[in-house]
Amino acid sequence: MSRDRTRTRERSGDAGEEFDAEFELDSELDPDADEDRTRADPDDASGGFRSRAAERAGALFAPRIFIAALLVTVGALFATSTFIPLPGAGLAGVFAAAFLFGAVLKDRRYAETVLSGALAAGGSAVLDFAVVALFGGVGLPLVAVAGGLGAVVAAVGTYFGRDLRKGLTQDL
Repeated sequence: MSRDRTRTRERSGDAGEEFDAEFELDSELDPDADEDRTRADPDDASGGFRSRAAERAGALFAPRIFIAALLVTVGALFATSTFIPLPGAGLAGVFAAAFLFGAVLKDRRYAETVLSGALAAGGSAVLDFAVVALFGGVGLPLVAVAGGLGAVVAAVGTYFGRDLRKGLTQDL
């Protein structure tokens, strides 16, 4: 693409000095010109650093996907705990939700599913055993163990879901 430049000469009102201004019109013609200029300009290091950091953070952890994973995980945990009245049955729901996310999502999103599994299982343990947790003095270890189990189950579910997705989409 061509680099169109317009040069103007203006006279300032009282001093009689000439003022040279140069305008680049390539940003309207080439949408990538602003990105090239940002990368090449070392003075704009803070803006470049911020954009790179935001891009990498988005690649590692996406809040929208986490919220969706948390809602699906809590729903699955509640459903399995309601219909299967056994202790620890909610972990099957956490596994099912993580498996679903692993099978549906194209990107690897372990952080979101593991955190949602840990929060859902830990919160469920607090709600299921509230009296024991509050008055028995085992509240924090109980939540830690349940959250750890939920995180492990969610990681395994995501792994198997991704494995199924890869197996279904891979050419033979």
